[in-house]
Amino acid sequence: MMIRRSNQKGFTLIELMIVIAIIAILAAVAMTQYHSYKRKSKAKELVGFARACVMEARAQCESDPDFTDASTLEACTVSGASSKYITSAGVETTFSACNDDFTATATGTLDDETECTAVCSYNATDDDISCAAPTCG
Repeated sequence: MMIRRSNQKGFTLIELMIVIAIIAILAAVAMTQYHSYKRKSKAKELVGFARACVMEARAQCESDPDFTDASTLEACTVSGASSKYITSAGVETTFSACNDDFTATATGTLDDETECTAVCSYNATDDDISCAAPTCG
């Protein structure tokens, strides 16, 4: 049996359509990831709110070891605060005493109506402040 070879050059329509479909799928995945990245970068300001609260509480404990009410601290009473990307934010703490671990949770609404949360914690044993990346949902 003899196989005939065509002297065609170039791509068939089906091959071109497959390439375009693959590019479209990759673009759709990339756009989703890009929007998620943009949201998280905007929510980074919430980490600043939570970290400021933890640091101010820690500073207050340095000057007054009997301090027990973080709700009186200026950085911890952020309510309705806004910035370039955040339309409203608030901070809640789990502070009870200077020698205990505590947490500050900043929650806010981004300019695209997405709710995000950032958490910073103080470990009294290690005298260390750590913050987690913001989560948006």
